[in-house]
Amino acid sequence: MIFWRIVDNQLHPVHETDNLGFEKSEGLRIPDEYLDKQEFMVMRTTHGIGDWGIISAIPRLLKEKYPNCKVYVPTKKLLKKLFGQEHNNVHVIFDNNPFVDEFVDEIDGEVFHDHYRIYDKDNTDIPLIKQVLEFWQFTEEEMSDSQPEMYWSDEEMKFGDSIIYKTVNKRKFGSLLVSDRFGTQMGKHHQKSYDKDTKVISKVLNDNPLPYFYYTSKSISETPFNFIDKALDMGYIDLRIQLYIKSRAKINVSNQCGTNHLMVRYSNCYESQRQYPIAHNFVEGENYL
Repeated sequence: MIFWRIVDNQLHPVHETDNLGFEKSEGLRIPDEYLDKQEFMVMRTTHGIGDWGIISAIPRLLKEKYPNCKVYVPTKKLLKKLFGQEHNNVHVIFDNNPFVDEFVDEIDGEVFHDHYRIYDKDNTDIPLIKQVLEFWQFTEEEMSDSQPEMYWSDEEMKFGDSIIYKTVNKRKFGSLLVSDRFGTQMGKHHQKSYDKDTKVISKVLNDNPLPYFYYTSKSISETPFNFIDKALDMGYIDLRIQLYIKSRAKINVSNQCGTNHLMVRYSNCYESQRQYPIAHNFVEGENYL
């Protein structure tokens, strides 16, 4: 892995490392001089929905600790300049967030991004957001409420509620997500993982006989879960609306997937684990199967 610095809108490789961040015993933390300025950029160097989602509580937590601070997140333009990535995930996660002051195309000075974290070599299951916030000099109490969070507009919620009502009326419902990583290891089909994912997910679905909104990477008839009460295929619904619907579900069930991580604050989430250990992708409140 390469440890990067971001300075004056430029990405600089620093060195190869086996572990990103700093071991707890080293005592390294963010400079006081940076905190005194109270203008903060929230930045990730990986780019999936889940990658951004697991740090989504940082703007609120910064505002709670530093009420007069400014919190910025990068625009698509800045992310493309830094990483060559073309995606909308930062907007999916942070649009309508009242604790984000601005999406910015550029930022002067040093950016203390997700490589600046404090890890504990004796405990791998510490969520990334807590590792990052510890570097930012947060106490355990100050970062206790750090599960992923999203904020939807009134229009988005009204539209999502109308879909739910038209589909299941006032009944309770679940959400099923089967991503393209179902039954795989290292991007390839893995029979042992496929059998395990099928078994543990099927048990949760059978134990919770609900109508299910679902998203599957291929037709649900080609998955082992065609037996569910199929309420609605969400594959053609805007992602933020999908996430709102999932937030209203009684349970969310999936193979290990970042999109499922986002719902632990709102719903009872079950996830068939693929990585051992999950390490910094660990999310508090998730039921790992």
